[in-house]
Amino acid sequence: MRTRPLTIAALLVAAAGLTACQAPAGSLDGCLPPLPDGAASGQVQVERTDGVPTAEFEMPLVSEGDQATHTGGEGQRVGEGDVVDADYVVYSGKTGDVITSSYETPGAQAPAAEPLRLAAGGDSSLGQAVTCAAPGSSIVLTTTIDSLFGPGAASPQLDITPTDTAVVVLDVTGTHPGRAEGNARPGQQGMPAVTLATDGTPGVTFPGSPAPEELTVMQSIEGTGEPVAEGDSMLLHYTGIVWETEEVFDSSWERGTPTAMTIDDASLIPGFVDAVVGQPIGSQVVVSIPQELGYADPATRPASIQEGDHLLFVIDILDRVEPAAG
Repeated sequence: MRTRPLTIAALLVAAAGLTACQAPAGSLDGCLPPLPDGAASGQVQVERTDGVPTAEFEMPLVSEGDQATHTGGEGQRVGEGDVVDADYVVYSGKTGDVITSSYETPGAQAPAAEPLRLAAGGDSSLGQAVTCAAPGSSIVLTTTIDSLFGPGAASPQLDITPTDTAVVVLDVTGTHPGRAEGNARPGQQGMPAVTLATDGTPGVTFPGSPAPEELTVMQSIEGTGEPVAEGDSMLLHYTGIVWETEEVFDSSWERGTPTAMTIDDASLIPGFVDAVVGQPIGSQVVVSIPQELGYADPATRPASIQEGDHLLFVIDILDRVEPAAG
């Protein structure tokens, strides 16, 4: 992830905890967006040159609350918790300057940033804006700078204050499930029980016995998609726990967005690869990993994992995705 002044994809995703409260808008194929199609977002005109959007609007543009205007898109609309990939351009509503963009955009204040991957819904302006999107959707969001980037975000060099309006053009390039979906499978003796929160976040109850000495894989949800092959680039939600301490040491759920991973031993610990390869997309697997198939090398072992510890992962296998560039 490459850092940009004020404007990086990570900041946009991190702002997912910031509240946006608005009345519902009209239905899109039966899906009701949480943000209204308002006067500010509706006056933004988007032209395209070779697929790259340029927004035109009268300045200064002031948005009364968060607004979002949807156009286009085909296929299933995303709901709360589903995952959206999008390219974007962010403008200052005051000056019309491009603040940041994942496109190579003339006039941008920084080189092209990485596209967004974020969960739909929640309380953030971005998450609410992409709710009800579909692949090919274009969305114009008008919000405030601090709602988009976090409280106090500003740039004197760009004449940007926290309360200024930001104009965001989002082009949805892909959508993915936000959690494993399939048939529930029975538990297995000696393995932890998994319960799910309403958003799919897993909770784990350990059996009170030592971890299995061998690699043990339990399918808790059986998906219906194609099986994962070694070397595939997969979108996964996961939680990693040290069996002996029952402490979480890594979790994509805590970060709020699933992670794309290449399923091979060069990228991941061997036990994780063994647990995922061959599983149908849509599955959730629970795997107990002995040290020799985990972080066997002390140099790469997280500080919270001690010599001899066993690892437990709960892994939601969401979708196959394109490998990361570069």
